[in-house]
Amino acid sequence: WINFQEPEFQRVLEWLKEQTITETKGVFKDVVARVKGFDFVFGLGGIHGSVENEILESDEDSVIVDLDVTTYYPTLAIANGFYPQHLGQSFVDIYSHLFEQRKSYPKGSPENAMLKLALNGVYGDSNNVFSVFYDPLFTMRITLNGQLLLCGLAEAAMGHVPGLRIIQCNTDGMTVIVPRESRLRLKQVCEWWEKLTKLTLEQVNYRRMCIRDVNNYLGQYENGKVKRKGAYEYDMEWHQNHSALVVPKVAEKVLLEGAPIRETVENWPDIMDFMLRVKVPRSSSLVIEYRDNGTEQQFPLQNTTRYLITKTGGHLFKQMPPLKGKELWRQIGVEAGWKVTPCNDVSEARGARVDFDWYVQEVEKLVNGLS
Repeated sequence: WINFQEPEFQRVLEWLKEQTITETKGVFKDVVARVKGFDFVFGLGGIHGSVENEILESDEDSVIVDLDVTTYYPTLAIANGFYPQHLGQSFVDIYSHLFEQRKSYPKGSPENAMLKLALNGVYGDSNNVFSVFYDPLFTMRITLNGQLLLCGLAEAAMGHVPGLRIIQCNTDGMTVIVPRESRLRLKQVCEWWEKLTKLTLEQVNYRRMCIRDVNNYLGQYENGKVKRKGAYEYDMEWHQNHSALVVPKVAEKVLLEGAPIRETVENWPDIMDFMLRVKVPRSSSLVIEYRDNGTEQQFPLQNTTRYLITKTGGHLFKQMPPLKGKELWRQIGVEAGWKVTPCNDVSEARGARVDFDWYVQEVEKLVNGLS
């Protein structure tokens, strides 16, 4: 029953109907619908699109509204009765019970997070040949319908809400900027879509968005909380790379508070936020090279090494095995052109002359160009 008025969306829909999918790797390439100047890019995991290099703010005339479908892919499967063929209809009942159970726990709680992982993990594992949930048809039913239904919401919003502009469209929702006088009309469109799809939209308002691209942006909600994505993220899990957290932290202060870049970097109080990490596999090694009066000396380092960019120190290199059919080992510079001081023992950072120029340069990459 999915259908479109916009020719570009209808073109993609007709193209999809003509396809026979024999594998789910690399299926979508260069499948784009340009509607009213906005590019909707289709992919295996979901749809995406975004304005780039822009700072947008809510004001007395307009407001930035984020529309997210609640637990999109699992609820899409539940609402439409999709299930892995070998597991039968009872799968939908159990899946639905998990979804209802998750709603009984507050957001941010461990129980809520656990059940979210269980719900979303089923979709991911449906394309994993080693999983009990493996059924590529189930995968494609969810991802294809999910993308097309969001296009239906976008089409209705662009066509029936005066002054609305789409800022971003991603896997489970979209963000728009809309005149405040058109909010009621947007609400009506969302209610129509929810009734049509049997899905639920959650709405929150942004005070400001700083967008480099679809994968890298900052969003400050009206209550002051900040959403960080990609290069602007610094609230990391323990298993993630915590390199140079001073960069996104300062970039956020610059973009949201108007802080000066260099002064903020040079006065940053936590030396750990300046640390970087490099890691190589067992087949490779890390070395640091010191150059003095035309002589060079190399010393081995741990395969996982923490370091600072400093005014004095050595040059860091990865030494990697030859490529297939070659004999020479490869030596690849890490932070080429900059000196580093290894700090696997934190005490080695004492007295190190941090080269603030590198960190300022990295902050500028996240800030400059946004307008």
